[in-house]
Amino acid sequence: MADNITRLMVVDDHIMLLHGLCLFLNEEPDIEVIVQVSNARDALQQAERVKPDIILLDITLQKTSGLDLIEELLDLTPKTQIIILTMHDNAQYMQKALKKGARGFVLKKGLGEDLLYAIRSVMRGEIYVHPSLVKTYIPDASVKHIPQAAEEIIRWGELSAREQEVLILVARGYTSKEIAEKCLLSEKTIATYRSRGMVKLDIDRRSELVRLVMRLGKMG
Repeated sequence: MADNITRLMVVDDHIMLLHGLCLFLNEEPDIEVIVQVSNARDALQQAERVKPDIILLDITLQKTSGLDLIEELLDLTPKTQIIILTMHDNAQYMQKALKKGARGFVLKKGLGEDLLYAIRSVMRGEIYVHPSLVKTYIPDASVKHIPQAAEEIIRWGELSAREQEVLILVARGYTSKEIAEKCLLSEKTIATYRSRGMVKLDIDRRSELVRLVMRLGKMG
C-alpha cells in the first residue's frame, strides 16, 4: 500500500449512511476505508487490530456516546487521529470532543467536500472544526484560520473557571488589586491564577491576552 494513502476506520450505527459514506470516501485516490463498524465494542477491537490513520467516529452510537470512546480509542492506538461526525450543531459537544483528544469535528449535514477537507487537514497535523461552530466562539474567524481558532478554543477550555474570570478581568484593564477585591481573594492568589492561566494559553504579554479575549468574544 502506498505511503500516501490515508487509512480510515468509520464508526457509525446508521448502516445506510455508513455504507454510503464508505463508498464516497473510497472514490478518493488518497483515501481508503479499511474497516467499517457500527458499535463501540467492534470499534475498540478493530482500532487496536488495524491502527488506522484516522477514525471517523459518530458521536451518538447505540448504548454509548462517541465522546466517551475517544480516550479509550486513543489509549489503544495513540498515533491514530479521531474526527467526530455528528448531526448536532453544538459548540459544547465540539469543545468536549477536542478536549478529549479529537482532532476534527464535522457536521453530517456537511459531509462531502467538507469531510474530505477535514481528513486532509488532520493528516497535515491541523485541527479541523466546522466553520459555523468556530464562529460560535470566534465570530470573525475565516476558514483559513480555523485550525488556529480551534487551538485557541481548546486552550481556553482547559482553564479553570477562576482562571478564565481573572484573565478576562486582566484583559479588560483591571489591576490585580481591583480583581482581588472583586473576587474576594488576595492579590497573591490573583497573581497565581493570572500566571498559571497565561502559561496554559502559551502567551506572555497582556496585549496578546487582550487580542485572544477579544477573538473569543469575552470582552463584555
